[in-house]
Amino acid sequence: MRLIDPKEGKVLGVNAFDLLILLLILAVSGYYLYTTLAPPPSQVSSYSGLNIQNAVLEYSRLSSLGYVVEARVEGIWTGNKSKFDDDVLITWAYETRLFGWYKGKRITIGGPNAYIEDVAASKITFKTTAPSLIRAYIYPISARSLDELADRLEELSKVLAGEFGVRSIKVRSSIIVDAPGLKPNAYLYSKLKWRLYKEIPWGYPYLYFGDSYITIKFDYTQRAGLTVDDIRVIGKAIEGLGIEYSNVTLEAAYLFIGTERPLTGVNVYPNILENARKVQEQVDVTRVTYIARP
Repeated sequence: MRLIDPKEGKVLGVNAFDLLILLLILAVSGYYLYTTLAPPPSQVSSYSGLNIQNAVLEYSRLSSLGYVVEARVEGIWTGNKSKFDDDVLITWAYETRLFGWYKGKRITIGGPNAYIEDVAASKITFKTTAPSLIRAYIYPISARSLDELADRLEELSKVLAGEFGVRSIKVRSSIIVDAPGLKPNAYLYSKLKWRLYKEIPWGYPYLYFGDSYITIKFDYTQRAGLTVDDIRVIGKAIEGLGIEYSNVTLEAAYLFIGTERPLTGVNVYPNILENARKVQEQVDVTRVTYIARP
């Protein structure tokens, strides 16, 4: 048998057209198996410390999509020149500097020649805490406490994610706290602001103390969002200052749900939309989207 028979139009004894169809079927099947069964990516991208500007751009891209981003940072502490090699939650990026949250404290990360930043990095490897992301626009939510608000966001996220599971939740909006009898108070304002800055990773909180209410949001220029754990921390901080409140309202918000399983394969979007319709009184179904991979 000839390998290629131009006269008969066959390859390895098989009609060339049939062989092409077979190869296409195998290729599509292979891609489906890969996207369905492949484990979630643990690493998104890696940069030399000398390429810190591109690392900043990459973090900004991932954060703007709604991902919670960590980085494996290799380098040295600039203060004592000791080795640094550990995971850092990245919270912001600006020009040639990354801002991170490490062991409950804020640190700054620069390139290998950094001397102002806390860490001079020789290598930065980004990874998202979830392999895929569901993004939804939700209507205002009212609750009796910040703990209850966090619980309701978790319940809503579980419904939207369905079989794909929930690994992380991030929300970008403002929180209004009803505190009957509260008056604008410079002392309480300062205490709450700096306590939140100390205990929550995402930059400076913007607070407004009005008559019987407090408005809380985080810097939109940093595209910052709060996790459900952050919302619970805010509740403990307010209660710790002796401020009594009766109700909280999360204004209309963008909700970012990091899933346990990657959103790849067939029928992903129809499944997510079906889940969204179950809670359409809380979610704008027309604004539900997803990102399969970082």
